[in-house]
Amino acid sequence: MAKREAKDVMLYFRSVANEDNDDGAETAATNLTSLLIPASRLRAMNPTSDILLSLSFDSVKNTEGADNTDSEVTVADTVALSISSNQHREVMNGIVAAINGSSTGLVVVADDVTENVAGDVVAATYIHPSITGIATDAIVCAAAHS
Repeated sequence: MAKREAKDVMLYFRSVANEDNDDGAETAATNLTSLLIPASRLRAMNPTSDILLSLSFDSVKNTEGADNTDSEVTVADTVALSISSNQHREVMNGIVAAINGSSTGLVVVADDVTENVAGDVVAATYIHPSITGIATDAIVCAAAHS
C-alpha cells in the first residue's frame, strides 16, 4: 500500500458583506475581516451557545511558551461561526469532511460577501448549510505576545 502524502489544506474565512470592505481590520487591529490559515493549526471546535461554534487555532502571531510573558500562556486565534440552532456536530463534521476531501488545498469555510468589487450581488458561501455567517468581530488574531 502506498503511503499517502500529507497535505496542508488552507481554511478561508471572510466576515464582510461588501468585498470593498475587506481591508484587514474590523473594529480593532486584532479583529480581522478575513483569514486564511492552515487547517493543521486548528486545535479545537466547541459550542459557545446554541447558535455559535468557536474554532480555535494555534496563533499566527504568538509562539508556544513565549518567554517574555509572565505566565507563558499561548494565545489562540479564534473564529466564531453563527450556525443554525444546535447544529454544532453537523457543522464540525462538515468542516472535517471538507478538509479531508479537499482536492484543491483550499476550503472556503465561511465567506459572508454578498456584493463583489464590481457591485454585483453574489451569494455568500458556506461549507455547510447550517452555517449562517460569521459572528460580528469574530475573526480574532491576538496581538503578538498578548
